[in-house]
Amino acid sequence: MATAKPNTSETGQPGGIIASDKGFVTESLEQNDALKFPASIPIFDRMRSTDGHVSSTLRAMSMPIQSANWDLNTEGVRPEVETLVRTELGLSKDGQKRQRRRRQGIVLAEHIRDILGSVLWAGFAPFEQVYEVAPPLAEQADLGLSTIVHLRKLAPRLPQTVTSIGVGADGGLDHIIQTGVDASTDVKIPVANLVFYVLEKEGADWSGRSMLRQSYKNWKIKDTMITLDAQIAERNGMGVPVVTYTEGLQDVAAKTSQDLRAGATSGVAVPVGVTVEIKGVTGSTVDLLPKIKYHDQEISRQALAMFLDLGQDNGARSLGDTFVTLFIRSLQAVADLIAETITEHVIRDLVEFNFGPDEPYPVLTPGDLASNEPVTPETLKLLVDAGLVKPDEALEARMRDRYGLPDAQVQAAANGMSPAELNDRVTAATALFRAGYEPAAALVAAGLDPIAHSGLLPIALKEPGAPATPATAPAQASADAQFTRLMERYMSLRSTNDA
Repeated sequence: MATAKPNTSETGQPGGIIASDKGFVTESLEQNDALKFPASIPIFDRMRSTDGHVSSTLRAMSMPIQSANWDLNTEGVRPEVETLVRTELGLSKDGQKRQRRRRQGIVLAEHIRDILGSVLWAGFAPFEQVYEVAPPLAEQADLGLSTIVHLRKLAPRLPQTVTSIGVGADGGLDHIIQTGVDASTDVKIPVANLVFYVLEKEGADWSGRSMLRQSYKNWKIKDTMITLDAQIAERNGMGVPVVTYTEGLQDVAAKTSQDLRAGATSGVAVPVGVTVEIKGVTGSTVDLLPKIKYHDQEISRQALAMFLDLGQDNGARSLGDTFVTLFIRSLQAVADLIAETITEHVIRDLVEFNFGPDEPYPVLTPGDLASNEPVTPETLKLLVDAGLVKPDEALEARMRDRYGLPDAQVQAAANGMSPAELNDRVTAATALFRAGYEPAAALVAAGLDPIAHSGLLPIALKEPGAPATPATAPAQASADAQFTRLMERYMSLRSTNDA
């Protein structure tokens, strides 16, 4: 039996924390002082705003997460709770179109776009929760609540406006300090009102780690090279002006050589005693474009987005598929982190405010990003031909919606059945009739209204391989004629409703 008492309090410290006159605050664990929060924010902001390759890399990272199959895992959750969460988050069930936006509630797709707009390049993205107590919405009428705590807004608090991140002694998030609107006062937002997304947090360093951190060195060198390449082109593109002068005209010659520029109407006028000539570059200059391309590739590699640098040949496309698969898997962790934060700090709060702290709440999930690729017509045909998928009206509607096709014009049959259902029942009645059942019984069994029997004999049954006898031929002919008339009647009805 253990005699030691369990430890109930912390004695160590998490790292990434420092004491200040305002309490404990985050201290970045970054080794480069220029990239420590908050000094890092303007640098990363410049990287994503001024470099086309960095911008395209960030877009490539955000699009798969935005287009993920976001949904709720509702196992063990009451339908009323699911309805509340879906209506407040603007999250429709799979296959349903989103309803119009109302005053209360948010749109999850918009919120995820706001998250990715900051967290990927800055390393963190804080949002302020704003609620409103009001009557239920129309779609919330069956929840059994007279008033509902609605989620009115998840307001972005951009990283560029955050000057300090306060933490507790244990390293837990406590608050953020944000620059006020008038820039002369600071605003303190407590953690109770925050939803805080952070990438690769270490200890109490809630500033996280930007997805661009490993690319900083390559971007900085590349940025310098681009500037230098423009200078080389400007200086050497027209050649170097060489001015000769006579004694006493040195100042005129120097100014002439400095002011000479290339242009459609450029020229130069010099006094007597001064001559100007343009001499081309002798030898070779440094070609910086291969080096710039190298740093672009390194930026892609840091994000596992190597497919951005591939060519257009078949081999490149095949290799690109492998790169894309690896890239998508790397984004799964980011999508799961976003889902976990929304679940624990948005959905959980909503359910507790409206149903109490003991009510089970649903879990948001992005699904498997690797399986979110759209189904192509070729893939669908293979599935249908293999018998793994049976086409139906729901599948047709989904494919029409995916490819922007107009909705099918389906009209109800006279007996309330769709043409597809009528066709299935006629097929079933036909099979029963050919098996020897009387027409009226076959129609009833197939769910169709019976018709008056003509009194003729049904199709005669015989053993396989037995020859037909003359005595049954007239009866067979009459029965076939009756069957033909019966099917013509139903197929005519089906054709009318298909039109």
